[in-house]
Amino acid sequence: MKRVGIVYLITENPEARGVLDVPAEKRRKTYCEERSLAMSEVYQARATGHAPSIRLVLPQDFEYRGETVCEYKGERYAIIREYRDEKSDSTELTLERIRGNAAQPAEEPEEAEGN
Repeated sequence: MKRVGIVYLITENPEARGVLDVPAEKRRKTYCEERSLAMSEVYQARATGHAPSIRLVLPQDFEYRGETVCEYKGERYAIIREYRDEKSDSTELTLERIRGNAAQPAEEPEEAEGN
């Protein structure tokens, strides 16, 4: 059985530092499928100093735009590896939990007035 969830892909805005009216990050919501990690993937990542936690598959490869951080199930993760599967047009993301950085409650994007 597939476990379908929602992931927020986060783009951090370095220009926002010290500027009150510029958002520090942009969040995009997309659907994903949670998959388990292969043991060989865990061993390879640990050899490079990473501790992968989870693997997510985005059903359409255009959904991923090079983000380095995401939020899934209320936790923040660093995206440590991405793999685009051309056969299924999907993207697999291998994630490492960011310690000590609790995710903020997800906010839905505001609807533009007049639509």
